[in-house]
Amino acid sequence: MKVIVKRTFYLLLSLIVLIFTLILLALQPSAHIKAVHQIDANFAAENKKILQRIVRTIKSKKQPILLSVTQNEIDGLSALAHRAIPQFTSNIVLVEGQGFFRFSLELPLPSLIRFLNIDLTLNASQTGLNLDTAYIGNIPIPGNWLIAIGELASNTYIKKEFGTSLLKMVSKINISPSRLHLNIQIPDSLNNKNNSAKESLFALRDQLALFGNVNDIRFYHQSLLNFIATNDNKKSLTTYITHIFSVAKQRSAISGAQAVENKAALTALVLYFGTDKFELFIGGVSNYSSKQALQRRKLQSSVTLRNRVDIQKHFIYSIALQLFGSSSASDAIGELKEFLDSNKGGSGFSFADLMADRAGTRLAMISTQSNKSALLVQARLAQTNSESAIIPTLTTLPEGITQQAFKKYYQNIQSKNYIAMLNHIDEQLLQIPLYQIQ
Repeated sequence: MKVIVKRTFYLLLSLIVLIFTLILLALQPSAHIKAVHQIDANFAAENKKILQRIVRTIKSKKQPILLSVTQNEIDGLSALAHRAIPQFTSNIVLVEGQGFFRFSLELPLPSLIRFLNIDLTLNASQTGLNLDTAYIGNIPIPGNWLIAIGELASNTYIKKEFGTSLLKMVSKINISPSRLHLNIQIPDSLNNKNNSAKESLFALRDQLALFGNVNDIRFYHQSLLNFIATNDNKKSLTTYITHIFSVAKQRSAISGAQAVENKAALTALVLYFGTDKFELFIGGVSNYSSKQALQRRKLQSSVTLRNRVDIQKHFIYSIALQLFGSSSASDAIGELKEFLDSNKGGSGFSFADLMADRAGTRLAMISTQSNKSALLVQARLAQTNSESAIIPTLTTLPEGITQQAFKKYYQNIQSKNYIAMLNHIDEQLLQIPLYQIQ
């Protein structure tokens, strides 16, 4: 008996030492790359082009699907990813026949094991995915092992044969110094008019309820419809915000879950004033009559914030991005939109729009981060119809800035002038009692 206990002890000790050693080898004290690309007007345009091209390619239903991205477009996506997730850095370099992918992720761990560094080399191939030896920290993993592990994990934890099907879709890879080409063959089971895959995704969405309980959201949405039925002449968004937070305050007195109630209330507001596509994240909420649908379209294009419909839209969409993502991603996408506007034919870069973006993001954040902050938000917003309670005046913020003018004065998003303007916006927000809530 003593021998068995002793052997078990040494086995467990060996496993602990092995795991600790693997962690030390996989996680490192510093990032092996630095962010070399910054989001700007050119990269914003590249991001837009690649997304539009991918959508057009998929919609064409031609087989095989040819997805093609340039080095500049890849750099633009890297810049956007880093701006949206500052802890994540990527650098992808294409050469003849190969693509070198390097990633670093900063983790909330002690300094000795703070960074996860990954190096991958993708080879051109006529027969599917082909990886050279990959490195996770200092641990080398043969490329075929990594592919097999990914396939097994997908098949086991997502859906049977899911990983295998994904791998079979990649039929050919061509790589040049300026462009990466992927030939993707969609299986007949997905390419035909078969809704089983879509229905499975919707069922998974409803089961996970990642963005809140659909019944709670439906309750607030119906409450908003009832309010609008007798108050559709209200032109300021704050009227509708006051209503949903007053309802949330009443429900919270019973449920005691202020943050949950606020999230459901804001989600209902976003579903009403935002795009129909937001409902895909949530599930079936709306069931508009023809009169209600007409009324909604009218309000979407007439309700204002600071007497501007565009400011209302920036505010609403930033709330949505925060609810469905994160504050850094919301801010980054807001910047991306402004850089697109600064290009020729756009309305120009607007710091007023950025103010609305950051205000919407922060409202969603403090409304849902804890019951304590959620309760304070309810107390402030359930009793006011003043726009000054949620957003400062915009008259002092520069707008209509062209790409050339932006480069001349602000240079880039890391420049002192640009950071000073963002700090000015944040200082203005902090003058509002609502955004002083911690």
